Amino acid sequence: MKNVSVRRAAIATLAAVVAVIRVPTAQAQEAEPAFEITRTVDWAAARVTLEVHRALDQSTPSLVKAKADAETDLEQHMPEALVQALASLTVDSSHTLADYFSSDPGLAARLHDTVAQAQRTDLYLSEDFSTLVAHYAVPFFGDRGIAVPFFPSRATPIRRRLGDVATRPYTGVLIFAQGPLPAAGTTHTATARPALFPRLWDEQMNLVLDRSMCAPDALARWGMVGYVQSTDDPQVFLRAGAAPLRIAARGVFGDKDTDLVISMDAARQLLAIPENIALLAQGKIVVVYDKLE
Repeated sequence: MKNVSVRRAAIATLAAVVAVIRVPTAQAQEAEPAFEITRTVDWAAARVTLEVHRALDQSTPSLVKAKADAETDLEQHMPEALVQALASLTVDSSHTLADYFSSDPGLAARLHDTVAQAQRTDLYLSEDFSTLVAHYAVPFFGDRGIAVPFFPSRATPIRRRLGDVATRPYTGVLIFAQGPLPAAGTTHTATARPALFPRLWDEQMNLVLDRSMCAPDALARWGMVGYVQSTDDPQVFLRAGAAPLRIAARGVFGDKDTDLVISMDAARQLLAIPENIALLAQGKIVVVYDKLE
């Protein structure tokens, strides 16, 4: 297959999460699904890439026609198949996309329209000519991002916290969330996990930031936070600037361990002056993880 091993090795270096999903179409036999989709969730790059395998009809005498038929079927059914492939993506501390589909049937339809415009980056036959292989890239954010239906129409103002705290204007926020962390409200530890919209809490479980407090244009640009595995990643400087407030996460929270708990002092430093409140609203936050999964 065309450089598949090379592509997958390169993707692995980006701390991506790979899952294989088999998605049948109405015409497919139950024992042999029409599509096999390898989904790669790349949290660092804020996108999902999908490699789709569509078996050719071996009874078709012409390879050209078999390929054309497979491509037609691919184009007809891919939006639905991609929505199914994306259903398990973590949106926030309590929900996947599938959870939101069940409570808001219209969401699946809106996402269907979004992924119908997904960029197809490659299309070719497997080496044995038995399968049509297509690659798609679906961004989290931007005008055609998966997360667009969840953006607020306008940001809820972040409330300033008054008090005696030593602070100054920072260029961004850098949160270290490596290793096992206390799971708030339990006696256990857990590994922090990424999500489209993680929330920030202080140690008294006062909400510091959620997506409703973020400027819609900032969410469209790059989401609430950026994810990296090293402070050497260029995204740290690009997003959090040269002089970020550096915070060690004190714990995780939520059913999916995606929310981060920070110290009371760090929360006060962020919420004491308008300049730092603006950093939160603009999503100038980078989180450092051991693993992105």
